[in-house]
Amino acid sequence: MFSEIMGSFLMAFFFFFIVFLINQILLFAEDILSRGADLLSVAKLLFYSLPTILAITVPFSVLAATLMSSSRQNADNEFMASSMLGIRPLWLYMPFLIVGFVVAFGSFMLNDWSIPQAAQGYKRVYAELIRKSAKIELAPFSITRYGTSLLVTGGSESGTLSDIVLVNQKQGDDSSVASAKEVKLNFSEDSLSAILTMRDLIEEKKPLSGAPGDFSVTSAKSAVVRIQIQKEIPNFSGIAPSEMSLSALSRQIQQKESRLAARVMENRTQLASALDQLRRRYDSVATGNSASIAALASTLNSVDSLRNQRISDSSLQVYRLEYQKKFVIPSACFFFAFLAFPLGIGSKRAGRTAGFGLALLLSVIYWALLFVGQTLGYRQDFNPLLSMWMPNLIMLFAALIVWLSKKVSTGHLL
Repeated sequence: MFSEIMGSFLMAFFFFFIVFLINQILLFAEDILSRGADLLSVAKLLFYSLPTILAITVPFSVLAATLMSSSRQNADNEFMASSMLGIRPLWLYMPFLIVGFVVAFGSFMLNDWSIPQAAQGYKRVYAELIRKSAKIELAPFSITRYGTSLLVTGGSESGTLSDIVLVNQKQGDDSSVASAKEVKLNFSEDSLSAILTMRDLIEEKKPLSGAPGDFSVTSAKSAVVRIQIQKEIPNFSGIAPSEMSLSALSRQIQQKESRLAARVMENRTQLASALDQLRRRYDSVATGNSASIAALASTLNSVDSLRNQRISDSSLQVYRLEYQKKFVIPSACFFFAFLAFPLGIGSKRAGRTAGFGLALLLSVIYWALLFVGQTLGYRQDFNPLLSMWMPNLIMLFAALIVWLSKKVSTGHLL
């Protein structure tokens, strides 16, 4: 039975891997092609995407493998023959549960190590693509616009431009005009900005506080000016929660919980202080002083504001969701195996094809439940533990219902 399950696992794994790989290619194809990526860079990006693809592929492959195996054995009457020989269904059930548990544990360990490593590699390759696709050109005797900056260049000598004028056309006090004798062009490490190294710089700028027509002049022997040429990529410079290991996520959650607890304690301290002040205001109102009455009203507003203040951290909820997700997706292997055996025994249209078709249907349902659970988990008033484990719990309940229905129809369970 182990060989039967593993053989089906390899077949299902190949199918789901190709599906998710194509989906990954379609997700970043437009962005990668727009940057003129070479074949080697594309291959590297796909390689660093593999751990994320495998994390989803393995559980669905286990589902398909166990359903295909149990359906095929039911079609060949192997379960009936085993029962006639005195072999209890429980012993036939054990290989499914063992495979589900072992694959779930192995998938968890692999994901926890490989996904953070691959995320860093992916960012390195992508940053190189950004650097290569950075579109800025300084030609001699030209006028060029980059964002809100206007560059006017003079002649060129040995790769160095001379007599450049840089006009910053931002509105308000940020507008300025700078000129320099020489300029050289480089790129920042994140490839989001062009760095202009200037010599003999003179800048004319409007003062922050001055009359209309006033301006200041600054001169320097050398200066460095940055011009943004690429839009910043969200979560590109930092590490997203999904890219962290379990231990790193745990540390981040503890830090965020500590900061949130400190904010709650500060709110309670402020509320206690406001209540004490409110008591003193009530005592002073007895004198009938109008100023005391106004102060009392102000203190009441402060108390109401502090009491109604909702202190939360939306990012903490995201980190908690990702922490639970580290366990939920690998453990789905076990819950799928737990459900597949009774479904295969009770399926009327038995066989590998029927088992694989049923696996596809359950995969879509599970994916939808996972999406719904994650969406609900983003709400601050929803428990992230319950929202993320909901799909696995539904699979567990479905397996129990199938077993109970089998008990009612056949008179025995295991």
